[in-house]
Amino acid sequence: MHFMYCPDCGAKTVPRQMGDDGAVPYCENCQKPLFDMFSTCVLSVVKNPAGEIALIRQSYGQQETFVGVAGYMKPGETAEEAALREIREEIGLDAAGLRYLFSAWHAARGQLMLCFCAEADAAEFRLSQEVREAKWFQPADACNAVRQGSIIERVVRAAIP
Repeated sequence: MHFMYCPDCGAKTVPRQMGDDGAVPYCENCQKPLFDMFSTCVLSVVKNPAGEIALIRQSYGQQETFVGVAGYMKPGETAEEAALREIREEIGLDAAGLRYLFSAWHAARGQLMLCFCAEADAAEFRLSQEVREAKWFQPADACNAVRQGSIIERVVRAAIP
């Protein structure tokens, strides 16, 4: 989000030089810079003790290929807490052994994706209304179940030993 008006007082912003950042929207009334904002999201795959990887198909949006468990971070929540919460909410697994893999910019949606691999028992999935299907995949099959060249493909490959 690029600020044209101050979210606190409503005044029109003006460009102001901010060191190495260049011209940044600035509220002269509140005397503060308003740096561009974007959403931060988590994206996870879950592995079970047999090395299988859980992937999902969403009940909305793109449904042709499988994806990882993803969601927005909530204010006050760490990325790790968000990843575990999303796994619990979307597929009903109590994951542990969370490992950070990498971050990636999702240009199409203007989001920063923080990517993880979690561990959980191969329990039965309890799907939220956001999820149409969840399935355990062998690692090679997981790579073929996701969109090639996507962030989730990178996550799956990073999760495979």
